[in-house]
Amino acid sequence: MRSRICSLFLTISLLATCPVLRAADKEDAPEAPLLGGVYVSADVFGFIYPIFITDAFYSMEASASVDIKHRFYPTVEAGYGYCNTTGDLYGIRYATAAPYVRVGMDYNMQYKTGAPNYILAGLRVATTSAPYEVEAASLVDPVFTTETPFHLVDMPCRALWAEAVVGVRAQIIGGFYMGWTIRYKRMLHMANDAAYGSPWYVPGFGVYGTEAVGATYNLTWYFNMGALHAASRKH
Repeated sequence: MRSRICSLFLTISLLATCPVLRAADKEDAPEAPLLGGVYVSADVFGFIYPIFITDAFYSMEASASVDIKHRFYPTVEAGYGYCNTTGDLYGIRYATAAPYVRVGMDYNMQYKTGAPNYILAGLRVATTSAPYEVEAASLVDPVFTTETPFHLVDMPCRALWAEAVVGVRAQIIGGFYMGWTIRYKRMLHMANDAAYGSPWYVPGFGVYGTEAVGATYNLTWYFNMGALHAASRKH
């Protein structure tokens, strides 16, 4: 059932952003201004993921990017990841909650057309500091039958990773856009207590490993800085 719902959501998402794939005008667009405006986005995939896929973790995320020459988009993304789950096999509970941040740049591969729909490719560097908690059944001494609780609290975890990003952003109406990104993530550095192994989930990265794949589905609002400046001068 969940796979069918996810397929339906993906189909709707692709239809909503399909205008980005329309044919570009043959003539080059007029030269774009140095500063075209600011895009502010909110990711809704982090809320949908625990409903239709797994409720082990979820995230909230927002981002802002600046339009430079309709070609380069310096981007800052900030979010909050949460996990509190218990494994079915051994009954081990894992919990963490922490903010994360990414910085990077997107490149508009349709910049020559001047179209309001974009095909984007970019890179990110991301980091988080996310202490975690692990709790399991008590350890029983086979001789004296005494129990020792197994409960690790505030285990250190500091992570640094890189992301390669591709996606689309399509104008829906006026300054409102919708779009998605697919991300390949690679862990660059992990600082944790090696005596107890690695964390299971890293906010912003996902289930821990050397590599991961993620996605976002963004609702975006565009603010034309030139128009806002002109309006402020009139007042």
